Amino acid sequence: MSTSKKTVNNPLRPLFKGFTDWFETLNHKKIAKWLVVAALIIAIGSSYFWYTRVYMNGERRFWIAIENSLSTKSVVRTLNQGGTGNQVVQKYRLNFAPQRVIENNVEFTTRSATENTRIVTEGIITPQDQFLRYTEFEDEGGNDLDSVLGLWAQESSNEQNAEDARINFVSEHVTLVIFGNFNPNYRNQVIKQLQDRNVYSGTLMNPFEIEKDGEKLLVYNLKLDIRAYAEILGNAFVDAGYGEFPPLEPSRYREGAQVGVEITVNKRTNKVADVVFGGRAESYSNYGVIKDVTLPTVTISIPELQQKVQEALIQ
Repeated sequence: MSTSKKTVNNPLRPLFKGFTDWFETLNHKKIAKWLVVAALIIAIGSSYFWYTRVYMNGERRFWIAIENSLSTKSVVRTLNQGGTGNQVVQKYRLNFAPQRVIENNVEFTTRSATENTRIVTEGIITPQDQFLRYTEFEDEGGNDLDSVLGLWAQESSNEQNAEDARINFVSEHVTLVIFGNFNPNYRNQVIKQLQDRNVYSGTLMNPFEIEKDGEKLLVYNLKLDIRAYAEILGNAFVDAGYGEFPPLEPSRYREGAQVGVEITVNKRTNKVADVVFGGRAESYSNYGVIKDVTLPTVTISIPELQQKVQEALIQ
């Protein structure tokens, strides 16, 4: 007895055969290459989204900014006081390496119906010495300081005022964010202390975002534990080689006392841009510039220079 096998006619077979014939004509190597490229684009896009939206949250950006402040060779701090009538703009470059020295530029402007005066001074401050000169003077009243412009004067420390000179130098570094050029171990130690003692409390996770001069900024409204911060900052000054700073002695401050501070972080650079507290507004920029500051040669003291200025103005 013989059996015959029946062939079932598949109506989709022509479609499959057509697809197979078309697929065999493709450049498989080229397709594989484009698939790899597409996979990489998707992976990079996913990584960027995770990095910017999940990993780089507000709190993480804040602590990265604090670490950047602890690991810079220099920074410029700008203070603006006054308005359209009387205005003082002070710029300080705090150099932490290779030298410990402060350079400052102070511009004073006074404008009124009867007076229009502009004075610019430059200064250099070290733990031992202070140097000063007048660099620009404009006065519609006809006064001039041509005889003293550019003349450096010095106030040196001696046995009697050496400690005052050191304290004056250290005091210029006091603010509500620690700046310096500390080694990685010490940076980690400082950040851990700030975190463990809850020195900065407030909206670390949810700062509000603003745009200024084309830059996106994150603004943190915080409360700062004064006593804990004073202790940590004082220890940082000792580690930096400045010595102890008596005004930061923790016992001077009440346990649990706080002060409001607004800290702004540049979202692109993750660096502190502004620190505002107690009516004082500080802006920070130009991180990391390395300079070798040459101390000037002088022939007069700062009191003598000020006396010459007074004599020139009353003539």
